[in-house]
Amino acid sequence: MNIIEEKRLKLGLTQKQIAEMIGVDRTTVGKWELGISIPRVEKIFALSKLLSCSIEDIYSCQRMKQSN
Repeated sequence: MNIIEEKRLKLGLTQKQIAEMIGVDRTTVGKWELGISIPRVEKIFALSKLLSCSIEDIYSCQRMKQSN
């Protein structure tokens, strides 16, 4: 489980709800959680604010998954 999924679940939100709140497709959130893709700059700011975590937390977690 990565930080995006962890924070989302703690907030009791679905992937669809997160997607609607920041203006992306639900499958995009799923790809972020699986480490398949990284949020674009404009979305990572919104995501970090929504999830109450740092941009560095999101970015470093995503980069680690992609390098494995």
